[in-house]
Amino acid sequence: MKFRIWLLLLLLNHGLLFAQNQSKIDSLKSAFRSQLPSLEKAQLSLDIVKFYSRNNSDSTAKYLEVSKNAVTKYGTKSMQARNRLNFANYLQNRGDFDQSIKVNQEAIDLYERIKNDQGLGSAYNTLGLTFKKIGRDKKGLKSVLDKALQYSLLSKEYYQKANDTNGLLSIYSNLGIIYRSLHRFPEAEKSYLDGLAIAEKAGIDSYVVGVLYANLSQIYLDNYQQYDKAIGYLGKALAIYQKHEIYNSQEHVFRNLAINYTKKGDFVKANFYAEKAVEIAEKGKDPHRMVNAYTALFEAQHQAGNNKEAYDNLYFVRNLEDSIMSIEKTAIIAEADAKFESLKNEAKIQVLSKTNELNKWRIVVLLLFLMALGILYYSIHQKRGRDKLVFENEKKIEKEKLRFSEKELDIKKKELTAKVLQLAHKNEFLNSLKGEMEHLKNNVDDSVNKTSNRVSRMINRDIEGDTQWNQFSQEFSGIHQDFLTALTTKFGSFTKSEIRLISLLKMNMNSKEITSILGISDDGIRKARYRLRKKMNLEESELQSFLLGFS
Repeated sequence: MKFRIWLLLLLLNHGLLFAQNQSKIDSLKSAFRSQLPSLEKAQLSLDIVKFYSRNNSDSTAKYLEVSKNAVTKYGTKSMQARNRLNFANYLQNRGDFDQSIKVNQEAIDLYERIKNDQGLGSAYNTLGLTFKKIGRDKKGLKSVLDKALQYSLLSKEYYQKANDTNGLLSIYSNLGIIYRSLHRFPEAEKSYLDGLAIAEKAGIDSYVVGVLYANLSQIYLDNYQQYDKAIGYLGKALAIYQKHEIYNSQEHVFRNLAINYTKKGDFVKANFYAEKAVEIAEKGKDPHRMVNAYTALFEAQHQAGNNKEAYDNLYFVRNLEDSIMSIEKTAIIAEADAKFESLKNEAKIQVLSKTNELNKWRIVVLLLFLMALGILYYSIHQKRGRDKLVFENEKKIEKEKLRFSEKELDIKKKELTAKVLQLAHKNEFLNSLKGEMEHLKNNVDDSVNKTSNRVSRMINRDIEGDTQWNQFSQEFSGIHQDFLTALTTKFGSFTKSEIRLISLLKMNMNSKEITSILGISDDGIRKARYRLRKKMNLEESELQSFLLGFS
């Protein structure tokens, strides 16, 4: 129920966000169309590109071209360089790294002509990120990561020349990530510490400083396993996020705190911080954060031995991942529909003055629709593959768990039977000893007679004592869960002696073994069986077979 409510809220939130974004971009586009050729028109074109790039829309490509024309006609060299850099970022996000590098170089050339150090810092930062992504795709190829490092260091030099402190803090964070990818952990640590030193000297405690603390903590968690240090830096990051009311980023801090405390074996704190991370992720309605937070909670609970709660959360995470896939497909379809309507309306307006443009837009709409169908088909195909893999893994896990449970239950049954048989042998010996004492008592004087009476009483107490029976009862209930409860529910309460007899019959003990264990005669066993059959309304031959089959 909780999961369905969350999914409904997430879909509603997604719809509202889409409507707000559509309103904003419509306003920008309206202002752009109404603006006369001017510097302001060029700036508006850059603003439209900025909006689309943040919202991951394919419309970025179209408006990058519109922006290019506007800034070329009306804008400054700096605006033209910004347009080229935006285009490089767009190509980078699409995975067209070769073309991105080429366009990025055009932006660098423009910034060098106007000697804009801040712009060069941004351009080389983008170039460094491009090579970092290439290195990630090539599984950390060292030569590519070295290039990423080279351009990021060059970006740092230009940010230093421009006295751009915020740019420097950002590049120190990126440098640390690159060093980590190269397994140069001391340099990654130094990069984060250098950035924090600059922030402290400048009196800055902005969001990027919190990111530096959080990234630094990751070094101590993943690479040095110094969990106390990692926890300390996470506390500093959390203080900055809370001060500036950066709510969603707190989930990352709480999640990593949970991971650190899990590694330390402090499962109470690990569980506490994991639940805080879950709370923030749920309030923020961020499905990816929810997956990460619930995974941290599962790990804390699993390591603590709370397997039921842990596997409940694991089941929730798997359902959540499936829902994310469904929502993303829904978003793709909704975005495709919105694009279709937008392009269709624009085509209707243009057909009044330019007949030839109509065919162009029809082709564009068709291509977009085909692309959306292709993306949808690919997503469904990928999900089916993942679902099949998950299902096969789950079957393996369940099969292994069942095998382990059956083996463990069989061992426990054998142990319990062995203990009961030991008890039978002990009682048999004690009864034999008791008989010898009786014989001795009849052939000796009064003082020995009194002593033999005391020994006999001690033997009776040991045979009838509750300590061993209580231990037996606990182990029996662990193996035959809810058996006695179900029997009591059906037939009413039983005496302690009746419960002992029922338990031994359930273990398929014969009458001889039972008389030894309970320390009573064969006639006593027959009477006890008769009373049980009468209470349970059973025929004479049905008692033990009935109990063996009852569950």
